[in-house]
Amino acid sequence: MRWETAFLVSPELPACFHRCVKNVLFIQHGEVDKPGLLAEVLGDLGIMLRIVHPYSGDIPSLDAADFDGLVLGGGGQSAYEVELYPYLDRECELVRSALASQKPLLGLCLGGQLIARALGAAVRPAKRKEIGFFPVTRRANAQDDLLVAELPEIFGAAHWHGDVFEIPVGGVLLASSQLTPHQAFRYGRSCYGFQFHLEMTPSLFEELVWDSQDYLVDSGVEPEILIREAREVLPLLEKSARAAFKRWADLL
Repeated sequence: MRWETAFLVSPELPACFHRCVKNVLFIQHGEVDKPGLLAEVLGDLGIMLRIVHPYSGDIPSLDAADFDGLVLGGGGQSAYEVELYPYLDRECELVRSALASQKPLLGLCLGGQLIARALGAAVRPAKRKEIGFFPVTRRANAQDDLLVAELPEIFGAAHWHGDVFEIPVGGVLLASSQLTPHQAFRYGRSCYGFQFHLEMTPSLFEELVWDSQDYLVDSGVEPEILIREAREVLPLLEKSARAAFKRWADLL
């Protein structure tokens, strides 16, 4: 089991300080599926980010008492491929445990699909893959939403998915794109699922592109074009994305 900690707390500090520091558990599903901008925001706020890599071993026996917030990152797996990736079922259990304990939750791409699945909603292959940069539109329900209201009414976002999720019963649809009507939802007060990659930075996206170069070429996508678009589009969204992540962190 490989763990990483993005913000280290010195063991020499008083025990009361350790208890007061908020900590977020990030489940990373592949070598290049990193927390990106989210890690930067949490680090700036002095929040400890612990990262676990279930693709290299089982998720440790954790429950909601072990973290203040839970984030599920993206990845090449499908949320329904539990026979190939048994740890996905464990992640769904962890989601339900966090919800029962009223801990803030955030899912990014695959992570959003896993949260939807944990809540009983369907996750299935999309009619078309959505890879690249496409506009996302806030829905009317998002006008007063704590997180999504921080994003522009129409914004360019990074997309990299072949599956889509339904909105869980009781959930609120917050954003859509032309190819994917369900781009974001909120469940309860502090549980969010995003289909797009709000955490993406130009450098992280470039790393993802080169890691998937053969797959992209086979899919008829030019890696160089994606990298150029990332450098143009992502900086325009960074300020709003940081504000949205900070709003989520305020829920901890």
